[in-house]
Amino acid sequence: MAANAPAKLGYRTTALEALRGADLRGKVAVVTGEHRKRPWRVAGRGAATGGNSGIGLETCRALAHAGADVILCSRSVEAGERAAAELQGLEQGKLTVKQLDLSDLMGTNHFGHFYLTQLLLPKMNVQGTPGRIIAVASIAHAMVKGLPLEDLNCQTRTYYPWLSYAHSKLANVLFVTELARQLEKEGSAVKAFSVHPGVINTNLHRHKRVSSFCGMLFGPLMKTVPQGAATTIYAATAPELEQDSGAYLALCKVGRASKAGRDSELAKAFWRKSEELLEAALARAGLSS
Repeated sequence: MAANAPAKLGYRTTALEALRGADLRGKVAVVTGEHRKRPWRVAGRGAATGGNSGIGLETCRALAHAGADVILCSRSVEAGERAAAELQGLEQGKLTVKQLDLSDLMGTNHFGHFYLTQLLLPKMNVQGTPGRIIAVASIAHAMVKGLPLEDLNCQTRTYYPWLSYAHSKLANVLFVTELARQLEKEGSAVKAFSVHPGVINTNLHRHKRVSSFCGMLFGPLMKTVPQGAATTIYAATAPELEQDSGAYLALCKVGRASKAGRDSELAKAFWRKSEELLEAALARAGLSS
C-alpha cells in the first residue's frame, strides 16, 4: 500500500486514495458516461455525458495517474479534448478522446452500455487476462421493487423522471448480476461490479431546482467529485474483489443491493428482455447482423 493511502477506505476517500498505489501500466480503460435527461427510454435523445466531466473525468484522472491508457468517451469531441487538456502532465498513461453518443441508438443508462459491453467482451475475453466491467448504479435502485419488463419504454404508462431513474439504476445492478453469472459460467477472467458513488455535487445537479432540493435533503452528506469517483476506482483496482464478481459496492467496500437487485431470476428475465429490445433497436438502425 502506498505511504499516502489511508489506513481504511471509507466515505471521504478520494479516487486517488482508492488507488492505494496500484500500478495500471499496460492496462486499458474505457470511461463512458450516463444519460441525464430521460434516463430510461430506449428511443430519443437526451443530455448524455461521458468522461469529460464530473466523476467520469475524475475516474479518467485517477486511472491515467496510475499508468492506465485511458479512452475518454464523450458525446462532444470538443468537450472531451478540453477535459483531456486539464489532465495533461498529471497522467502517466496515454489519454485518448473518442466520440461516443450511446443515446443515438438507445437510452444510455442501460441499453447503450449493454450493447457496448457485448461489443467489447469478445476482445476482453480473447486476451485471457483479468479485466473488469463496472456499472455506476445508485442506492436509488432500492426505491423500486422490480422492473416493468413489458413496458420499459413508458409506451403505455406515464413517464416520471425519478421513478424512471430508479428503474434505470436497478437495471444497472441486475445487468451486473447476470453478467457476472455468465462470465463465471464461461470461465472468463473478466469480472463485473456495480457501484453506488454516493450523492455528489456534480453537473448532474446543475439545474437550480434539483441542486436546491439535493442541498436541502443531503447537505453536508454530499460528496466532492474526487470522493464520488472513489468506489469506481476501488472496483477497478482492488485485488481483494477478485472473488466477488457481481457484487454491489458502496463506500469502497462490498455492500448489499436491494432484494430486487439480488433477484437472479429477475436479472435473467431482464437480460432476455434487453437482448430482445436491443435486437429490435439495431434492426431499426440498420445495424443488425
